[in-house]
Amino acid sequence: MSHVREVARKSGRAYEVRWRDGGRERQRTFTVKREAERFAARVDVAVQDGTTTAGMVRQVKTVAEVVEASLAASAPRLKPRTVDGYRRSYDLRVLPRFGTTRISAVTSEAVERWVADMVGEGLAPATVHHQYVALAKAMKYAARHRLITHNPCVGVELPRVANRDDFAPVFLTMADVERVAAALDDRAPYGTLVRFAAYSGLRAAEITGLRVRDVNLAAGHVEVRQTLQRMRGRLVYGTPKSAHSTRNVPLVDRGLIAELRRLMMTHPKSGEPDALFWPGRGLGSHALDYDGVLDVGSFRRNYFRPALRELGLPEMRFHDLRHTAASLWLAAGFSTWQVSRRLGHANTNTTDAIYAHLYPSDYSDDVARFEALRASPGLHG
Repeated sequence: MSHVREVARKSGRAYEVRWRDGGRERQRTFTVKREAERFAARVDVAVQDGTTTAGMVRQVKTVAEVVEASLAASAPRLKPRTVDGYRRSYDLRVLPRFGTTRISAVTSEAVERWVADMVGEGLAPATVHHQYVALAKAMKYAARHRLITHNPCVGVELPRVANRDDFAPVFLTMADVERVAAALDDRAPYGTLVRFAAYSGLRAAEITGLRVRDVNLAAGHVEVRQTLQRMRGRLVYGTPKSAHSTRNVPLVDRGLIAELRRLMMTHPKSGEPDALFWPGRGLGSHALDYDGVLDVGSFRRNYFRPALRELGLPEMRFHDLRHTAASLWLAAGFSTWQVSRRLGHANTNTTDAIYAHLYPSDYSDDVARFEALRASPGLHG
């Protein structure tokens, strides 16, 4: 049977687990007594079952080592943007705090202090959640591979994330969309870009990744098949966010279709199906660069936001043009199912959660049906 012994080290107390296996003395050291006791219990079970414990004697990995192993294991099934988000969290907050710590030495108390410190620094609750989820992912990997016997992130209390209402999207009316687009028509193709984003509902990365082949004007739709975005200074091509995001989006505004046709006719690479549809800008200039990539962030800073300010319209993100598209479709009487499909949502529940307050509230048909029931002879018979 194993036993746990407390020993003094320069760095503080440590706990040695000692046991015999096949006539051979084995040992493993922990900095947390609870971890040592749990490990000892596992050793006892293995010895009683006649299972060798040789594999249980090893150098305990650091948090940084486990983070890399966890990312390597999950990267093939994650989107590049998701992997990049995890790496940012690890580099920014997780590894500076825990990177050199042995994975078995991270306690719930240490995680709680870390969370409290981030809150004390004034980080937004949502940001704290993102950092916590990254650490919890690595700890879950460690527990699954028996590097630790308990996930120290379990049960840690987190700050409340604000309701969706606290980050309400901004919606433009159709008249406002046309005003903003008209203000940018002399900076072609940015007026058309505003109309396209507000009437198609595509995500920014979907717009950036749109190819000549994807703008199918003969069929009257755009085909969302790839994304393109900048990550840590490099361009990354990918697939749409989910299976439902790979879709055909009908073009329902005739004026926009005419503008896209004119852009296609003047596109110097219109005969190259894989060429990007939207051009970039030359570095430090306003000249269009059809070998470059549309920089949505630059467009928002240098063109979109100034136009909004000049017109006295509220500050908004480029992503709010996607919300605008949904609001216009609902105002036009499109069904929730249609809006969900065009936006590429996984299901109508997502659409309901964001746009339920925009649904039409004309109950006259419902009132008429109920009154017809009241007047029915069978009701009083």
